[in-house]
Amino acid sequence: MRKVLLWVVTVAILLAPGMGHAAAKINTATATQALKQLGVSNVEVLGVEPSPIKDLWMVYVKLGGKRMGAFLLSSDSKYLITGKLLDLSAGGKDLTFATGIEKGYFPLPQGKSLKESNVDINTTGSPAFGTAKAPKVIVYFDPLCPYCLRELKELKPMVDEGKILLILKYFIVHGEEARALAKNALCLYQQGEKEAFWSYLFSQGKLGVPQGKKCDEGQIELLLTRDGEEAKKLGLRGTPASIINDKLYSGYLGRTIIEKLLLTGKIAKGK
Repeated sequence: MRKVLLWVVTVAILLAPGMGHAAAKINTATATQALKQLGVSNVEVLGVEPSPIKDLWMVYVKLGGKRMGAFLLSSDSKYLITGKLLDLSAGGKDLTFATGIEKGYFPLPQGKSLKESNVDINTTGSPAFGTAKAPKVIVYFDPLCPYCLRELKELKPMVDEGKILLILKYFIVHGEEARALAKNALCLYQQGEKEAFWSYLFSQGKLGVPQGKKCDEGQIELLLTRDGEEAKKLGLRGTPASIINDKLYSGYLGRTIIEKLLLTGKIAKGK
């Protein structure tokens, strides 16, 4: 709690009217010097990027080995903040991390080639959203997994913008309640209620399912069983997991990383 209060007070000082300075841009030399004042001399400063907050800069460092890190530094080098810079207007997006990925300070996840797994990925009947001409992103998820919903909430706008073809496959790890939610969502998809599918999914079933329409329960059970068996053959231990450019990535990625991975795939194919 003490650290959180210190962070809030420091940011409040930086944002206070009339408190800003027309100071020079922070560079790697001044950032290195600021670290030395704290007794830290074995950290390499990789680069400095501006933040949306006036006179506050994001500093990216190499901590040792392959570990990377970041912190925030004021233009006058008086204030150093450890932690994330979150954009609440964008749902709590971690700007420090997103910028680090965008500028190349943080390495992209490597992923595992599907050729090594020898698993046939069957998407017949799976919920699919977007244009067939767009790059394909396949996501294994559980409807009660919070990181899955966070991932899908970032992918849905990419679908709406025509940037990806999103295919959803289920890997139920949260028991019968999650399986029941998956069945109801698949029922909505079978009925062609795609927006209702998303609303039901993001509300985790709180909005309920429209009555009076029947679904092919046998096909739904087959889909859930098929997807679960595929996930196990792929060696998945949890959700979400994504397939992008024929590589498997475990865990939450987020839009920034996914866009970078898609771009990297285009460059590789172009070569």
